[in-house]
This record gives sequence, C-alpha cells and structure tokens, in this order.
Amino acid sequence: MTTNQFPDGRPGEVFARWGKDGSTAGGMMDAFSIMLSLALQYGVPAEAIVAKLRDLRFEPFGMTDDDEIPDASSIMDWVARRLALDWLPFDTRKDLGVLTTKEEAALPADAYAPTPLARRQPPNPRAATA
Repeated sequence: MTTNQFPDGRPGEVFARWGKDGSTAGGMMDAFSIMLSLALQYGVPAEAIVAKLRDLRFEPFGMTDDDEIPDASSIMDWVARRLALDWLPFDTRKDLGVLTTKEEAALPADAYAPTPLARRQPPNPRAATA
C-alpha cells in the first residue's frame, strides 16, 4: 500500500494493490483505493475510515508479513490498520484499538487495548467480586 499526502501532512490518496492486474480481486482493490482516496480528498477524517474498516471479517484473513500488523481479519482490516499506523498519532490509535505488538507490550498489564493482537477483553462489569 502506498499513500500520498496533502501539503498539510494529511493522507490524501491511497494505492493498494492486490492480485493480478485484470483479476476480480485486483479490480476490486483498485476500486476500493479510488473510493478511499476520494473519501480522504473530500474531507472524511482518516480516523473515521479506520473506525469503520478495522475488524471487518472476511476471507482472506489471518497472518500477514507485516511486522507491525501480524494478524488481520480481512484485507480491509489490514488497510485500515496500516493507514492508522502510518498517519494517526498514538493517542488516536490507542482510542481506536490500533496498536503495534510492541506498543501493546509496553502498556501496563491492567490497560485495556481492544485489538485482536492482544486478544484482551474489557473487565466484565457483571462478574462477581469477592
């Protein structure tokens, strides 16, 4: 995935390649890249895009060759996470639940980070306390 930016530093154009040119998967990814670029160019905040696309689940999913995103629930999930890691500040990404494995490991043990990487669960308010 390649991303170009506006002069002010915001992401403005995304080129994501998947599959062979002319294939259905390649064509769908080209169309997705165009729509994602248009959304960014017409003012949709990257945070909103990440929030809507992350954790979408469909095939193919699983392990990736990206050291910062070792596991993704779909191609769109990976694109959203990559966009977040490349363009959003840490605090925004933490709120969205998009952290690298190193960032998650650096969090305190009782911190809640709702990402599939750590597979942490929020405290259960209905759990009985002793």
